[in-house]
Amino acid sequence: MALISKHTEYSSSPLEQLHNYFEHLVLEALRARAINLDEDSFVDVACVALNELPAKYIRHDVDMAYFTEPSEMAIIHSRVERAIDLALGRVLSKQSTPPE
Repeated sequence: MALISKHTEYSSSPLEQLHNYFEHLVLEALRARAINLDEDSFVDVACVALNELPAKYIRHDVDMAYFTEPSEMAIIHSRVERAIDLALGRVLSKQSTPPE
């Protein structure tokens, strides 16, 4: 499953560089778990997890790495993991529930 981020460092306009920092974190953390999900379920989990997190709009990811204290970054990563846990529970429970 190959999900490509729409964001690249070489976007054609400054507006295209604008993105929610948590999108990248959620997708990478979810991929790192190597859970056997079909593409639709993967995206559903990502959406539910992102809805559990605050929006953190930035232009360059490197700015977050540079201006965020390591302790705050650890909290951010912990929140991402908890959001993914919650999202997995919700999405997988809906899949195992027979339709009415």
